[in-house]
Amino acid sequence: MKLKTLILSCMASAGVLTACSDFDAINKNPDLLETVNPGTMLDPVLYDMAIYNWQRYNSFTGELMQYSSSSSSGGYSRYYFTESAGTGVWSNYYTCLSNIKEIEKQAAVYNVPNYRAIALTLQGWVMQMLVDTFGDVPYSEACRAEEGITQPAFDDQRSIYTAIIEGLKEANDLYDESTALTYNTSGELLYGSDVAKWHKFNNSLLLRVLLRAGETGQLKSILENPDMYPVFESNDDGALLSISGTFPQEGPVTRPQDFYIARSATQFFVDNLNAWGDPRVALFTTPTEAGEYVGVPSGYETAPDYDVSGLNVAIATAPMKINLMSYAEVEFIRAEAAQRGIIASSKAGPAYNRGVQAAIEQWGVEMPAGYLDNPAAAYDGTLERIMLQKYYALFFCDQQQWFEYMRTGLPAIPRGDGVPDGNEIPHRLLYPASLQRSNMKGYQAAVEHMGGDDYDIKLFWQR
Repeated sequence: MKLKTLILSCMASAGVLTACSDFDAINKNPDLLETVNPGTMLDPVLYDMAIYNWQRYNSFTGELMQYSSSSSSGGYSRYYFTESAGTGVWSNYYTCLSNIKEIEKQAAVYNVPNYRAIALTLQGWVMQMLVDTFGDVPYSEACRAEEGITQPAFDDQRSIYTAIIEGLKEANDLYDESTALTYNTSGELLYGSDVAKWHKFNNSLLLRVLLRAGETGQLKSILENPDMYPVFESNDDGALLSISGTFPQEGPVTRPQDFYIARSATQFFVDNLNAWGDPRVALFTTPTEAGEYVGVPSGYETAPDYDVSGLNVAIATAPMKINLMSYAEVEFIRAEAAQRGIIASSKAGPAYNRGVQAAIEQWGVEMPAGYLDNPAAAYDGTLERIMLQKYYALFFCDQQQWFEYMRTGLPAIPRGDGVPDGNEIPHRLLYPASLQRSNMKGYQAAVEHMGGDDYDIKLFWQR
């Protein structure tokens, strides 16, 4: 009887287990991915990054660097900042970094080196933005919560730059232009799965990083070895991500009026374009009732009583292209390297001319005949002239105008008469306040290492 009971009990247990197994199989969510190939995540990362970068220029860089000025008595045009000014950069970029690291992980699982190369390219792009905004940030322990690291250490900004450079060099070696992207056969958002263009994007980013870090020897080596390190050669190569404006590629502005209401184009921005006879003035701003392009002084104390130009909503309306990095920027890097004597000085003028033309034609208009014959626009041998034109090439390119200004002090943007004494353009932004709750140890170590958490603390590459 006991044996019979035991056998029945075991059978009953087996039945329960079988039933549970059947229950799990029946109730499995067919839409829940257990594994994902690296190509699946690429477009969402590119789209999210591009949209946020455009919005960041619109809400922060454009006003700080005098494209736009709001009617507010405060704002970035008068150098008023709160500790939340950098919160969006931190949260959005670390979210994207987590997804990029997953692309890298899955690239190893699926043994697709081109996707690992793309992941390294994107990591370098993201990490430079984070370092250039804050200074010391989590890197080696970032995005490792699954390993139990929920309070990552902050890495030294110089060491992160070194890692970025090495990562981009590794990617350069990994890119195999003879092998297509395995999982984006219909084309990803940026380059339509053209591996050769991804390769050029990687090395163009490397130029940006090396210039900012002051690594002149490596910069020279790459500029003089295009076969080993191919970079952008035309606007067709540039990292300009197309947004259709229809779901799921909706534009960055939900309501068009939010782009232009209570905002004007600035005097500095408009006056240079007018002086050059530049067709972009009609693309970027709107004419006054008199049909002229007139800007408002940035950071003014008293609002002007004359008609001024507004912001042209057309540039905020999809379909559109979002500038991640342009061919023009590469040519201005080359021009600066020549002007500084890093490469042959004779290359400065031609590179400058190519950069100017590319920056104009990137917007779908032709450079007017005789544009570079204008003394106000022609290369005059100075870094000032290069950086002024580069400023316009970086239009709506995340925070790059600000970063380049902090590196060189150029272009010489005017200080508004309404900017209070003591208010200055920040060298960096404050760490998000949430870190003092979520990662106090890491935050305190970073603050101690950098000498504080203030706007006036210079990063290692700043002048």
